Amino acid sequence: MNYAGIHLPAGCTMSVGSSVEALEDVGVIPMDTDSNLEISYDKLLVQGSKREKVVNYVKNMAAKASTELYQIRMDVINKLTGGVMTVTPVAGDPVAGAVHTIASGWALGKLYLLSGQNSNGAKQSITSVKYGETVLVEGADYVQGMDASGKWGILMISSATAPTLGQIDITYGYTPAASMKVEMGAPVVEITPKIVRFSKTQNGKLFQVTLFSALMDSGLKLSFPGSDADKPVSIPVTISGELDTSRASGSQLLDIIDEIGVE
Repeated sequence: MNYAGIHLPAGCTMSVGSSVEALEDVGVIPMDTDSNLEISYDKLLVQGSKREKVVNYVKNMAAKASTELYQIRMDVINKLTGGVMTVTPVAGDPVAGAVHTIASGWALGKLYLLSGQNSNGAKQSITSVKYGETVLVEGADYVQGMDASGKWGILMISSATAPTLGQIDITYGYTPAASMKVEMGAPVVEITPKIVRFSKTQNGKLFQVTLFSALMDSGLKLSFPGSDADKPVSIPVTISGELDTSRASGSQLLDIIDEIGVE
């Protein structure tokens, strides 16, 4: 008997972004929380004058997802809301002499993000990039680059000076965020739907659902439990998915990648 397609309890991750390339993990979902996704539509029947069936069809296809988050990261939650808030990083103290190491075996043309990022989104100030004691040259050996989510790093563009067998040490400076200032409240706020993805892995196989036009519609509920509470603070999240009419008909709501159901 074929048992493919049986889903065991394995939890999931949720990510959000303006594009598939810029998806960002929203954080930890509690172990005892069930994340749910429901797809709905209206089924309609067109009949002739003798009540004969002419055609069956559906319309108003939509999706609704719910979960709970332990990590309350206001910049990420703002993405889920489509921009209801204004989130402004407040710069902290500058950091000089930070060192980031790229392990040996690095690849040409791959972006390696630096662990320290500027609060204003600007690229870091690089002091030196070294292969052993050899100083590498920007523009000849490496360039700075940014990923789709706005984080900066470097790409190695030549191995003439630094063979890929050795590690690369980057010394740089940056100014991290000390806090986030969040502001809300206006008569009208225009919001922009985001891509939201739920993913689970079972025995190395992926099950993934991507909503192409989704927004958080549960509002924002913050709780402040007493110090003797047993669990960390969490926030409930409800996501509504609608059709993205810029996509081809038939794939405007979501897609599912299913490796678990394959023998």
